Amino acid sequence: MTEGLLPENKHDRVLQRRGVLVRGVVQGVGFRPFVYRLATEEGLAGSIGNDTDGVTIEVEGPASHIATFLERLRREVPLLARIDSVVARDLQTTGERGFHIAASEVLGRVTTGIPADAATCPDCLHELLDPADRRFRYPFLNCTNCGPRFTITRRIPYDRPQTSMAAFPMCAACQAEYDDPLNRRFHAQPNACWECGPHVWLESTDGVPIHSDDSVRATIDHLVSGEIMAIKGVGGFHLAVDATTEEAVSRLRHRKRRYGKPFAVMVPDMEAARALCVLTTEEEALLQTPARPIVIARARAGNGIADAVAPGIPWLGIYLPYAPLQHLLFADMRINALVMTSANISEEPIAIDNDEARGRLGKIADAFLMHNREILQRCDDSVAAIIDGAPQLIRRARGFVPLAVSLPLDSPPLLAVGGHLKSVFALARGNFVYQSQHLGDLENLTGLEFFKESLAHLMHTFEIEPEAVVHDLHPGYLSTSWAREWAVEHRLPLIGVQHHHAHIAGCMAEHSLSGPVIGLSLDGTGYGTDGHIWGGEVLICRLEGFERFAHLDYVPMPGGEAAIREPWRMALGHLHAAGFDVTDPQLTKLFRTSDQNVRVLTRMMTRGLNSPLTSSLGRLFDAVAAVVLDRSEVDYEAQAAIELEGIAVDEPDEDIAASSYTVELKRGDWSRREPATIPMAFLWQGLLKDLRDGIDRARIAARFHATVAQAFVQAAALARTATGIQQVALSGGCMHNRRLARLLRTGLERQGFRIFFHRSVSPGDGGLSYGQAAAAAAILRSGER
Repeated sequence: MTEGLLPENKHDRVLQRRGVLVRGVVQGVGFRPFVYRLATEEGLAGSIGNDTDGVTIEVEGPASHIATFLERLRREVPLLARIDSVVARDLQTTGERGFHIAASEVLGRVTTGIPADAATCPDCLHELLDPADRRFRYPFLNCTNCGPRFTITRRIPYDRPQTSMAAFPMCAACQAEYDDPLNRRFHAQPNACWECGPHVWLESTDGVPIHSDDSVRATIDHLVSGEIMAIKGVGGFHLAVDATTEEAVSRLRHRKRRYGKPFAVMVPDMEAARALCVLTTEEEALLQTPARPIVIARARAGNGIADAVAPGIPWLGIYLPYAPLQHLLFADMRINALVMTSANISEEPIAIDNDEARGRLGKIADAFLMHNREILQRCDDSVAAIIDGAPQLIRRARGFVPLAVSLPLDSPPLLAVGGHLKSVFALARGNFVYQSQHLGDLENLTGLEFFKESLAHLMHTFEIEPEAVVHDLHPGYLSTSWAREWAVEHRLPLIGVQHHHAHIAGCMAEHSLSGPVIGLSLDGTGYGTDGHIWGGEVLICRLEGFERFAHLDYVPMPGGEAAIREPWRMALGHLHAAGFDVTDPQLTKLFRTSDQNVRVLTRMMTRGLNSPLTSSLGRLFDAVAAVVLDRSEVDYEAQAAIELEGIAVDEPDEDIAASSYTVELKRGDWSRREPATIPMAFLWQGLLKDLRDGIDRARIAARFHATVAQAFVQAAALARTATGIQQVALSGGCMHNRRLARLLRTGLERQGFRIFFHRSVSPGDGGLSYGQAAAAAAILRSGER
């Protein structure tokens, strides 16, 4: 052997041709130029093309080079791509030379994914702000590493004719980039520039164009002067105001009819984000992901943000610009923080069409910044937080939708319609679930139309024809009644899944658990199998079914749903159920209502009139907030609980057993499947004593959280003694509470449990449809329907 030369590998002399099918998110993310580069670097011939199955690759060359190519294919995958499977097969060699990119094909059923919208990449941002670049200050620049995807796509394959960019033929320069496999804009479907692409303009609320040499700079002028601007974005319009101007933010609240719920604030960069909030390493990383979600973080005192942005709570929802147009709003450094909230009247769908915006937003905004790139799918900003050290989605929308969430079992085509609040439906097929974007609350026909519009789009895009429809058990949900009508119309079977079972099934499916697990399902409202309102549940769960092991003791909700809007009613109900004389003047003053109201509601509860029973933990939070915080009415869901968490003193290493009020479970008879109950009488005795003794309310709030955690840790330990189960899955809207999640984890870990939290979908009702789909797939597989 000659010194310095490697021995010849016999596999280098063996020519091979292989066909490779790659499934996953592999279209619109630079995957074809990535494969072209790999094949060229490995000296391979062949081709790559998009089809409805994903991408199909053929490579020919030395066997060892093909092996290296396949290994690099998985290891060096582009940032926005996700490979779910790679299937290779041997083909007959052809002697082909060179590697090329084939035209897309529409072949059979769609199994590939549409990429989510992605934030402007560093390369594009550099071009946007470079005076020498031909796209300097162009509001719609993008490349294969960033830009709109889901919101402009009609169907798969993801090619320009299938998007709203079909209306904009490329100029010669853009076409050359698009055709060059070594250019980062190769087959970037939204590719455009000043010469050939969409444009922006400013107009008044009566539809008259406002002349300006630079519409974006003119928009900044309006914002600096305190005006409300409706700005068309990626997934819909935003209503924007200067976040540091109290009067402007208050005016936006009044016009939008959003009287207490916090607004999100967009800032230009991480330096500005750090100036507003105390950020952990995990929060900083989450802010900078390509999805660019709104991140809930602790606000700094005296950060200059108007009090009206997030009244009564210590957190602020902040996010970074994710579209070139948004970067331009901050480029001149005349404004450093913008309220950017969904452009709608509170709880309506976000506006996306120009004419729709003129009609719906004309009495809210002072002027419009429009553009002419059609938005095909409404998509709000996603919301996330770091809960117990890891990211948790609160609202799954832009940047995440329509990326599939895996299922641990094979599912027939299913439609799961979700719940009532924070509506999200899901389509399942095979080992994947495709959740819709956040749709808002299904409170009216406008919300239902958005639901149907989004469903038609996803069914068409993924070519999923459901073979069964899955729904919540609550007979009053609009989603349930619609599901029943739709199933009859399409002659499909219905599968009802209990609300809290769906929550736990979703957490189990995320972690590929088939069961059994101890499920702590903690939220505000869910229809129980006994006809009562559940929400403080300890379940023994499998994917296909559950048994109720324990629950918070039932208490009345005087006035029914009015008790959700007026937490003092829940305080009255809880104290009445705990055996207190609620007509005692010392207690009556806690309710901040008339003695007459207290007497009337007490008679209603005693007689069981319009006082449905609930085991809801959410309603317990409301009751305690009413007494501790004087919170007699709420402006938005969970407001009382959020404020109660917000004032609790921060003791990250506290011992919940030592710091809680007394907890005593009432054991059931598990051999007869009689559930245990968790009475709250001792909690109320201790809490009222602390109030009488003048204990600081922040300390009382902390003790309350510790008590709730201790109660459910004890219930889980009791369930393990009865069943031998070591795994605990935690779900429900109360898992958005950082403090409660941390205390539960700490307490359960000290008991030696294995613990599972949601990570890919929301633990709240936004994740309900995923759990419904997982449960229904398991029910159909087991034949338990």
